[in-house]
Amino acid sequence: MANRQDLHEVVEELPASELGAALRYLRFLCYDGGDEEPVDAETAAKLDAARAEGGRPIALDEVKRRYGL
Repeated sequence: MANRQDLHEVVEELPASELGAALRYLRFLCYDGGDEEPVDAETAAKLDAARAEGGRPIALDEVKRRYGL
C-alpha cells in the first residue's frame, strides 16, 4: 500500500509540464461534492437525454437545428 512518502517521491519526478494536471487530479480526489447545488428536474431530464445518446458525437448542424441556431 502506498504512503505519503511514495506520493511525494512521484510528485518530485513529474515533469513541470504535468504539475497542473496532477494538482487538478489530486484536488478532484479530495473533493467530496458537499457544496454542489441540487439538480432540478429540468436539468436532470437534460442529463438523462444526453446520457441516452450514448456519448456519440453530434454534428454541429444537428446541434444548431436542435437549439434553433
